[in-house]
Amino acid sequence: MSSLLERPFVRVALLCGILHFVLLGLLAGLLFLLSHIPPRAANLDPLILFFQWIYDILYLPIATVRWLWPGESSPWLLNIMARIGGSAMVGLAGAGVAARRRN
Repeated sequence: MSSLLERPFVRVALLCGILHFVLLGLLAGLLFLLSHIPPRAANLDPLILFFQWIYDILYLPIATVRWLWPGESSPWLLNIMARIGGSAMVGLAGAGVAARRRN
């Protein structure tokens, strides 16, 4: 396993995938917190819409994987695997871009 992690492509793919996974979680938490601030205290609607737009773009690979099994009947494990798979797709794409840029 250590020889596999010594390869730059695998390292960059893991880093991009983990970064995507963490960023999605942070954005979801931030959207949750911002949406619970009363509008009379501060009008954060433009900021919430901007963060929602970013979240929708980052969620697109996961939505693509979830499209294979639509509906409310999808098992809970599929949701977790779709999120990990979507982040892995982003990680592979990021590693491919980084490898292409190096060559």
